[in-house]
Amino acid sequence: MTKFHVVGIGGAGMSAIARVLMERGHEVSGSDTGHWPLSDALARDGATVYDSFLPEHVSGADVVIRSSAYKEDNPEVRAALQANMKVWRRHDAWTYLTKDGRTVAIAGTHGKSTTTAMTWVALRAAGVDASLICGATLPDLGTNAHAGKADVFVVEADEYDNTFLALEPHVAVVTTLDHDHIDVFPTRDAYRDAFRAFARRVAPGGALVASADDPGASDLARWAETNTAAQVVAYRAYDGALAVRGTHNARNAGAALAVARLLGVETAAAERGVAAFAGVGRRLELMGMAGQIRVVDDYAHHPAEIAAGLEAYPGAIVVFQPHTPSRLAAFYDDFMSSLRLAQAVVIVETFSSAREGRDPKQLAQKLATAVGGKYAADGETAAHFAAELARPGDTVLVMGAGDVRPVGERVLELLRTPV
Repeated sequence: MTKFHVVGIGGAGMSAIARVLMERGHEVSGSDTGHWPLSDALARDGATVYDSFLPEHVSGADVVIRSSAYKEDNPEVRAALQANMKVWRRHDAWTYLTKDGRTVAIAGTHGKSTTTAMTWVALRAAGVDASLICGATLPDLGTNAHAGKADVFVVEADEYDNTFLALEPHVAVVTTLDHDHIDVFPTRDAYRDAFRAFARRVAPGGALVASADDPGASDLARWAETNTAAQVVAYRAYDGALAVRGTHNARNAGAALAVARLLGVETAAAERGVAAFAGVGRRLELMGMAGQIRVVDDYAHHPAEIAAGLEAYPGAIVVFQPHTPSRLAAFYDDFMSSLRLAQAVVIVETFSSAREGRDPKQLAQKLATAVGGKYAADGETAAHFAAELARPGDTVLVMGAGDVRPVGERVLELLRTPV
């Protein structure tokens, strides 16, 4: 048994690593700022979780795993390095966890979490107990990770910081290829080249599965046919009935079933699993109803993701919190175009994270003005604006990758409170 300490254990990616390690019998501790649902769940299941970063927390660990969000100036990372402890980043943990089996790596600008979950559910329905690392919680599983008994590991392969290049997948999936993460990939070509490098990582005899419905993924597939040794498989949207909304989810289902076919599982069983799939947390997740008003939470933080949400819920009222000033600045015009599809818009101040600080250019306020919406400096103000705008029959879409979900909870409270 190895003792692992996870710096940033509250995040989706790091909490998933921690859970698989714990389910495999290792001792796990970790730290983050405050309390997070996924790390709180780990604590209930036996992990030691701290709500602050202190040097003494790494004492006794065999391996310290740090999130990409925390650099050498983090007190725990610094203490581990000064003590000459083994310090891993997320990709090192992926390499360790996937070394003995067949890896299915789900990559793409959009749709990674849902496609990862759908693929795992399809395999499970066909009798394959695969391991899982997902960026969102699966309601039926109650968490975002699983240590399975089969030799298959389904991993949400995040491109941020080139993390996905640590994997050598038996099956590599690319759902979409659309420029993102400006802080790491300042140009479209840099972003495209990272996915080309990912395609080259496919293990001998393995396959690259790419969406034929997405221009960027299709371009990658054409390039891979002549520049890699991988079998290239194109897939299209699933045309069967699904429990989840949106054309984008039909495409996600197509990817999951393409993987199932490549792994040789029973197609009919995989299709039943995908058809019954109920979605994952924060991806067009129904938070609740207040009379005839629906409140839906969505992780959308890119213009294309906002457009997909509004395709699933046409004419919705959108509460949007931009995520990182760099992304908002780079795609400002595209955000305007997507948000203008909404009935009404409330823009919450840009999320300030460990990755990037506050926006000095006040672009959130400018975006609100540009789309004829309302600007809210905080979540409470945003919730009041949304509740005032909503009428019976409306959908309120709460969108963003930061801490905007409580706005939806507050909207429901306000709508359910008698005036």
